[in-house]
Amino acid sequence: MKDRHSITSQLDLSRRDMLKSIAATGAVALAGSLGLNRLAQAAASNTVRAYGVTTAQLKDWSALTKTTGLKMEYVGSGNDVGVFMRDVMASQMGNKVDIFIFEGGTQNLLGPQGAYLVIDEKQPELKLWQRTSDTWKRSQTVVGRDGKQYGVPVIGNADSFGYFPDKIGVNPDGSADVSWKMMFEDDRTRGRVGYDKTWNYSIGVAALYLNATGKAKVANPADPTGAEAKTVVDFLVARKKAGQFRTLVSSFEEQIQLLSNHEVDILNCWEPAVREANLKLGDGKTRYAYTTEGYYKWGHGAYIASQAKSRGNMDSIYKMLNYFLDGEYRAMQARDRGYAGPNMDLAVTYATANGWKPEDIANLKATQQKVDRKFTKPFVSTTTPSNSDVIEEEWQRFLNA
Repeated sequence: MKDRHSITSQLDLSRRDMLKSIAATGAVALAGSLGLNRLAQAAASNTVRAYGVTTAQLKDWSALTKTTGLKMEYVGSGNDVGVFMRDVMASQMGNKVDIFIFEGGTQNLLGPQGAYLVIDEKQPELKLWQRTSDTWKRSQTVVGRDGKQYGVPVIGNADSFGYFPDKIGVNPDGSADVSWKMMFEDDRTRGRVGYDKTWNYSIGVAALYLNATGKAKVANPADPTGAEAKTVVDFLVARKKAGQFRTLVSSFEEQIQLLSNHEVDILNCWEPAVREANLKLGDGKTRYAYTTEGYYKWGHGAYIASQAKSRGNMDSIYKMLNYFLDGEYRAMQARDRGYAGPNMDLAVTYATANGWKPEDIANLKATQQKVDRKFTKPFVSTTTPSNSDVIEEEWQRFLNA
């Protein structure tokens, strides 16, 4: 049975809604030609509306307004790609927001389907595009399989797991590589593991571990075949039945809670969850792992909703996209969440010009070094693997075990 959040199911169910959206967009354009353009005039403002993952948000958007004159209205989403695609396509979120922000992969489906506009690289407000490295702007995060530029890079990282060093017996400074064995098969952590409930965040790292230990061979952990997905899920089901996992996690807020309350000793999570937990527990009480085998390496892109084309605020939208490439956003994301991204040198320039403490500037440089260290190891993720329907069906076995 298909997961209710299935990528394939959402595509099948929403084609009719997509046609309705195209018709609605045409109706708005016709209304404008008749002089009934109040909707477009209202939208042609300095307010930009976005829908996307919560970790792409700034903790305080007032800096954006002070610097650019823009105002951000941000609606947060989880990291479940099926839910995100449902909201974009079936629920027509593009009628309400200008920008979508999500992990790379959705552009391969939603771009050709017409939900995302192709980026105009010569738009005057996109001032930093040319100086942004191809490593970021031509990555799989923002360029579709059809070769079209659907997005602008926002942030990126290499995810692993948060842990309490004293509980798993490693150096408390967090500098050592830790094996994913601690997550899956170590007796010291049995019954004290939090594991993410979404397959796109959990199957790949398990495949990575099985590859490294020689227990299985998965050619591409980001896109396993049906047979490979079955092998990975068989392993996870066995570990679940062995009592390895204390709980399955479905939200960023839950990640923070589990660490802050010492409910788990190890948890595959987003790095900001460790930072937020340490704000409550004390600096360095939990660590975010450098790993032996590799990482869930990802990037978030910002994509323009196709409906925004009729609203008359394209300059503001592109000014916002440019802000994601600039030093202010980059510096604040690195400081508050530990994420890197394009133009990290502008982050250092911004922090220096604005009188940040020397230790904060040093941390910006350390963030780049950290990401460089992690990116030397496998693997690169995608939210839309080619075998997603089979993977989703296999994942249901794990959830139901």
